[in-house]
Amino acid sequence: MRRRLVLTYMSLTALLLIALEIPLWFTFTMNDFHHLANTRLREAARLAVQAVPVLTTGGQRGALERDMRAYQAQTGARIAVVDRTGRIISATGSVTITDPERLRRALQGDRSDFVDYPINVRALPLFLAEPVTAETGVLGAVVMISPTGDVRAGAVRTLLVLVAALLLGMAAAALLAAPFTRWVLRPVRSLDRAAKAIAGGDYEVRAPADDGPAELRSLAQAFNTMAGRLVTVLRAHQNFTADASHQLRNPLTALRLRLENLQETAPDPEVARAAAEAERFGGILDALLRLAQAEGRITRMVRVELRALAGERVAAWRPAALVRQVRVEVSGPEVAVSSAPDALGQVLDVLVDNAIEHAPPGSVVRVRTNGTAIHVADQGPGMSAEEKARAWERFWRGSTSADREGSGLGLAIAASLLDSIGGAAELRDAEPSGLEVVVRLPAWRD
Repeated sequence: MRRRLVLTYMSLTALLLIALEIPLWFTFTMNDFHHLANTRLREAARLAVQAVPVLTTGGQRGALERDMRAYQAQTGARIAVVDRTGRIISATGSVTITDPERLRRALQGDRSDFVDYPINVRALPLFLAEPVTAETGVLGAVVMISPTGDVRAGAVRTLLVLVAALLLGMAAAALLAAPFTRWVLRPVRSLDRAAKAIAGGDYEVRAPADDGPAELRSLAQAFNTMAGRLVTVLRAHQNFTADASHQLRNPLTALRLRLENLQETAPDPEVARAAAEAERFGGILDALLRLAQAEGRITRMVRVELRALAGERVAAWRPAALVRQVRVEVSGPEVAVSSAPDALGQVLDVLVDNAIEHAPPGSVVRVRTNGTAIHVADQGPGMSAEEKARAWERFWRGSTSADREGSGLGLAIAASLLDSIGGAAELRDAEPSGLEVVVRLPAWRD
């Protein structure tokens, strides 16, 4: 958003400067051209007065020609005096009539005005014709052809100055853009920091709702209200989990003790089955509590050495693997990943436990790190494509789990834990047989 705001600010500044400088350039250029035309018209009128005796009696030709040559030397303009028929009487050099219409009007007595001359963008010579008049009428005209290269050069210089001013203005706008955008986005950054803090587990943080424009203040108030309600719901969920753990575990423990005592005093197959069901119910209750805690956990991320953690968890599960005559191996390079405290360890516990449970006696469970991913593969019966698609559902148990204890919540708990730390898992066939779980984790960034 900051980049977009800077681009918008710079674009508007550029459009404003261009909108100001284009008419300013035209104004300066037109003023220079009209100043040239007005100056030349005045000089042509002065020479027309001097040409009256030349066209009436033929006298004072020398003085007129000297003035014409002097003015040509000063300005580069070529000057000629023509009679009423348009015939050149006197000239300072080769003069070509490039605008016969203007000369015709001058010989009819029409005086030109500098506003009659539009801006000359092609730098063509300026053609002027001033009538020479006396009491008897129009005697002829003074023709002046002036170069306009200086006006063109001035227009180019003015354009370069204005372009330089545009670049300086854009540079100044760029310097002001950073503090300007920081000031504009300050309320947005405050709201963003509050959202990230709450997402990270700091539920006491709120966005400041007394700073910035009215729209952002309203948004911050709505965000705070939403955050407060979500925190209330989350805490109610956590409280319910704690209360359920306390209220259900005590009577369940008492029931199990009574069934054990009854089994000792009066052994009965039905009592044994009831005790087994009570034990299974306790396992389901523990799994449900772990799932609730995984869904409501605070995701404060820490650095975890993946290979070391895998070795630690495998070592914890080796006694259970020995009971089932299964060997567990760990391999792969060390890598640092990002995880919440203990979350990744619980995920590995679920995956290694499942792999040992489904591995046949004499087989190997392989735990391998590969980049920021960890692979857990067994040599069991594996899963069909349909089973792999449903394996993450709560309480779902595959066809090979019918004769095994379990709640069907292990992979659901692992999925919730991975989701809380930004990880993901995939089930696929192992080689040559069995099931492989691939867990991908975010890399740790210092």
